[in-house]
Amino acid sequence: MQEYEEYYFKKHPRARNKPFKSPIHPSINVWAINRMTMRNMKSKWKEFGLWLVNKLGYENLHIEKFQITMKNYYGNRRRRDNDNQSPKFLLDPLVESGMLVDDDYKHLNPLIIMGDYDKENPRMEIIVDILE
Repeated sequence: MQEYEEYYFKKHPRARNKPFKSPIHPSINVWAINRMTMRNMKSKWKEFGLWLVNKLGYENLHIEKFQITMKNYYGNRRRRDNDNQSPKFLLDPLVESGMLVDDDYKHLNPLIIMGDYDKENPRMEIIVDILE
């Protein structure tokens, strides 16, 4: 995430705040914010997703059938519902970059969402397993 923040501040020299408060995709509970704030948040996650795919060299792979496991490692033990943790803002740029063909149920099935605790290194891991 630090490498992306360096890239972000070079691309947006007038920005004063880090693009993300947390290295974990926002829960759908956060999505109830006003439309402008929501659009800004989605835009930042999209830019990050496209940057990451490009950095890893995964653009235009056109993966047809796959499963995704999303593992969130939280910095505290606060109770969270897995069904509120959706990688929506991160899946869209994976499709836009051409890495994935689509994120509908015909291509992405199953989507596995897991949570755990890691006080020292809170993070989100996304694992894409190719099925065919």
